[in-house]
Amino acid sequence: MKKDAGFIEFNTVLILFFIAALITGGVFYTSSAMNYSKADNNDFNNKLKADFLLDEIIEKMQTLCLYPFDDKNSEVITSICREYNTYNLEIKDVSSGFNLNFISDTDITDASITRLLFTDNSGSDFLTWRNLNGLTASKENWKELIKEEAWEYIVSYGWFNKDGLDSFAFRHISKTFLTTDIKKLFPLVNNFPRMNINMVNPEILRPLVTRSIFKIEKANEKADTLIKRLEAGSLTHSEIASIMRVTVNHPLMGYLGSKTAFWKLNFKMPSGLKVEAIVAAKPLKDGKVQEIENYKLIERSFL
Repeated sequence: MKKDAGFIEFNTVLILFFIAALITGGVFYTSSAMNYSKADNNDFNNKLKADFLLDEIIEKMQTLCLYPFDDKNSEVITSICREYNTYNLEIKDVSSGFNLNFISDTDITDASITRLLFTDNSGSDFLTWRNLNGLTASKENWKELIKEEAWEYIVSYGWFNKDGLDSFAFRHISKTFLTTDIKKLFPLVNNFPRMNINMVNPEILRPLVTRSIFKIEKANEKADTLIKRLEAGSLTHSEIASIMRVTVNHPLMGYLGSKTAFWKLNFKMPSGLKVEAIVAAKPLKDGKVQEIENYKLIERSFL
């Protein structure tokens, strides 16, 4: 991918959101080809083997591109975890929920959302924190601002949806890259929905579905139907739109998706070395909603 090809290089884009990981000693990169210190041969070999294994796992994850939805019972994820069971491999969604990095100005003033998430019920304490600290790669930084019962609804990984331009994050992004052209800001800004609703507590969807700005007729009834359908099984993006009686391009559908954008992987080598990695679903440029080009490694730490 050439840097002058009309959109931001994948490597460069992610620095914005994982700078916190760099500061705290995390590793940021898009390839597991790393240079290790050879002062300790055992350490060098263990880490090299771990990265080779990580590459294997991510290669097997590419099959997810072919599926219209991801869920907690994904046959691809289950199969991979079973194959690497001796390494205690775990793969979980870390991008489905309310991403406070990208929350829009409209969302942060919506009482149904702020009462659901924030300890002060208004979000004003969060705004104060964000204006002082900016974006973060770790949701732990928001711990004191979020209601205990809402903690599982919060994420700090995700893509920036193109419909959320009225936000602190987009102002920061456009200032950093000196452009407001969303085509030039790809892949950071794209059409990937904000959350995979197959991976969340269905009840958090009601405040979104019933918002007046979306103009959903009989919104509460449709929220009930959506929640019941999710309790019965997973849904595709088009099925969600059908339940809501809207098109897949409706603004609400920018929130409600069926594919996971970011995955966290954890495993343990026989030597005892623990590995944690973040893998992103990179959208296909000019592709359909949730059409994925590939899965890329963006962060890896040895614990």
